[in-house]
Amino acid sequence: MRPSTGAPLPPDRLVGPADRDLFVAHARAGSKPPSNWAVGPEVELIGFHRASRERIGPDTVDAVVASFESLGATLTIEDGRRIEAVMDWGWITIEPGGQIEFSGARRASLEETEADIARFLAHLRSVAEDRGLAFIACGFDPLRASSEQHWVTKRRYAVMRPYLSIDGRRGWDMMCRTAAIQVNLDYGSEADLAAKFVVGNRLGPVVAAIFANSPFEEGRLSGYKSRRVAAWLETDSDRSGVSPAAIGAFSVERFVDHAIEVPMIFVRRDGRYVDVAGTPFSRFLADGAGGEHARLADYADHLTTLFTEARLKQHVEMRSADAGGPAEVLACEALWKGLAYDGESLDAAVQLAPDLDRAGFVRLQRDVARRGLEAQTDGVNVLGIARDVVRLAVDGLRRLAPREAGYLDPLVERVIDDGECPADRLIREFETSWRGDASRALDALRIA
Repeated sequence: MRPSTGAPLPPDRLVGPADRDLFVAHARAGSKPPSNWAVGPEVELIGFHRASRERIGPDTVDAVVASFESLGATLTIEDGRRIEAVMDWGWITIEPGGQIEFSGARRASLEETEADIARFLAHLRSVAEDRGLAFIACGFDPLRASSEQHWVTKRRYAVMRPYLSIDGRRGWDMMCRTAAIQVNLDYGSEADLAAKFVVGNRLGPVVAAIFANSPFEEGRLSGYKSRRVAAWLETDSDRSGVSPAAIGAFSVERFVDHAIEVPMIFVRRDGRYVDVAGTPFSRFLADGAGGEHARLADYADHLTTLFTEARLKQHVEMRSADAGGPAEVLACEALWKGLAYDGESLDAAVQLAPDLDRAGFVRLQRDVARRGLEAQTDGVNVLGIARDVVRLAVDGLRRLAPREAGYLDPLVERVIDDGECPADRLIREFETSWRGDASRALDALRIA
């Protein structure tokens, strides 16, 4: 879901240390009345050549994006490559390893989102058949090593790539080998924003366990149920995990104070990405960097490089789930809609969410990465909370949009009844009918 365009001042306005209130106003400008709330999905898919089982490379990615022009898309071209296809019902972007991301339009109903996803997948399946490709929905590349990835040539990633590999970080795995589901939500009052941001962050590890769907790495079991979560834990603690602004009492001012202390990666100038990696935004405000001085738009861009469990960009983006098929995408949307858009369920979710310090949340995430719904850390019973979370979402949707409660049926069956995440079922198949052949994951997880 594209961010709101309601910045309170022109984006090229120069800003400095005294302009902190403008960043607070930026968040407050995203507020909408409940009658205008909608939900927007994002899902990333990992592409392979079917015959060789190699990851698709830049030429193939370019052709896939270009193919959406036949659906009326407007294409964005950068250095001769198609990097975005924009339709009125959604748009296509590319991740560093050539993952294809579909971002659906803001929709009031999940039925409309379901139609958008079906339209996207129908076209992608046609392209995949014509070109001998397979697109899979899971949280981590199950077959190919980091050294076998094919980086796309996108200016933003050329700056991010070296920065996210320093100090022993494994940011390249995150960039090239992971795929996720994200859900974008609106907010009203500042109290409503606080509740959604806190719940999205503190319940993030629990939601990660619910949707854990990446137990393989390089053709074998990895020892994790979400290798994607494990990759994020090895990426950059400055900008990932549970947001410090969600630990303790949230305020927009606390969020801004944290955000401006996070090191930057780039600023954009006339289509160029200027490398300012490692410079805290607060220092950029005071002194500039890379020959540039801070503008209001730089703050909005900076927020796109914060990858916490939930992040704030004039909407709240819930980021915790491994990628999955259409039923999982819609279940994830229904989960967050039922929790966050019904006041009674949201209040209960705030009380239910784990209340740990930052180190405690890291321990919880590590346990979730390995054990999924079986994780139990610092007194947090993940399966017990997950079952309550699904029940709250069902109750919320029944009050809010009764026709949509059925989208949660897969979670009721899998989490409440069976106590399983998708990875549990994949591991069981790997150990039985697949006879230890992880390449079977391509067929099992293929959706296009």
